[in-house]
Amino acid sequence: MTGAPGVRWFAPPARWQALTVLIVAFVAYWLSTGFMHAYYDNFVRLAYAFTHGRLWIDWPGPAIEALEFNGQHYVIEGPVPALLCIPFVLIAGLNANQALVCAIAAAIGVCATWVMLGRMRVAHDVQVWTTAFLGFGTVYWWCAAFGSLWMYAHVAGAMFALLALAEWYGRRRPWLLGVLFACLALSRFPMALAGIPFAIWLMIETPRPERLRSFAQIAYGALPFFVLFIAYNYGRWHTFNDIGYTTWFHQDAVGSRTGSPFQLRFLPQNLYSFFLLPPDFSQYPPYLKLTGAGVALTFTSPALALACLAPARNRETWFLWAATVLAAIPSLLYYVNGFEQFRMRHSVDFAPFLIPLVARGLERAKFALSYALIAWSVLANAFGVWYSWAYHAFAVVPRS
Repeated sequence: MTGAPGVRWFAPPARWQALTVLIVAFVAYWLSTGFMHAYYDNFVRLAYAFTHGRLWIDWPGPAIEALEFNGQHYVIEGPVPALLCIPFVLIAGLNANQALVCAIAAAIGVCATWVMLGRMRVAHDVQVWTTAFLGFGTVYWWCAAFGSLWMYAHVAGAMFALLALAEWYGRRRPWLLGVLFACLALSRFPMALAGIPFAIWLMIETPRPERLRSFAQIAYGALPFFVLFIAYNYGRWHTFNDIGYTTWFHQDAVGSRTGSPFQLRFLPQNLYSFFLLPPDFSQYPPYLKLTGAGVALTFTSPALALACLAPARNRETWFLWAATVLAAIPSLLYYVNGFEQFRMRHSVDFAPFLIPLVARGLERAKFALSYALIAWSVLANAFGVWYSWAYHAFAVVPRS
């Protein structure tokens, strides 16, 4: 009940539908950016550095978060989002608009969601509602609207995850899955763990004589990216390990001089943030006050709960939940919950793997409450985008 039935789904009429979804999503996201440039344009700066044969960025000052190392400043986030900026940088240099690249990537992710759901053979209304939920009922929308450093990285990682899921429910070519999972991992490092269940799932559903070949094809697609990443680390840190996040943690005012940024003692605060953290309240309109701490998923994307209604005994359900949990673990153990965010932006790391489960759950529970949860999610996230612009509530919101 996975890839094979949907291989022929992408017929000409469906292609036009997918193109329409792509265009509508892009227009919505581009409008949401206010046609402004991203405030933290680290990936444009990194792309500019790449095109000039270096790994360190032109650092404009403390307003741009970058790690100082041996007299230069480096981006510690994964490099793939910067690679996506290169065509724009070749045209506009450091004036390239990272927010535009983010909006395009976000629209591609929504289109991939539409294609994936079509290949899953869900009912058309489920396809429409679930696509709308991913695109506008999660913090994915807010990240797409404010494509600064972290938000763009989340969107890029989610885009590759959704493309991988579309391929999974389609032709399921191992080499392409390897490429896509490598790209999502090198966009957002926590998402790398989601590849483990999919590799196991693929091996289980591949005939025994073909398993070694499939595994080799996965490696063929993924390994070049990781070899280049190891070289990238050596070029920055003079070690094959990526020490960026740990070094940042040791220098951060809310970090620690020693230890790892991932610790069990941070689990309670992150569980509270993901599930219980409410917005602040005000006696003046609009009576809700959003802060950089974010708002729990319970209040902003309650339709994620529909994933719990997916068939419990289905292999698909188990492996998608495994991917979700593994992708969430780093964020649950991280020393900060995200900061400078509406809602929990770290949830974008695992939300793509919940979307097929949300669709399966919605198919089994086509009740008014289910659709109301999606509608609430869309309205809540629309409020987050509006509030951010109306009150310039976060540092990532451009001022001019």
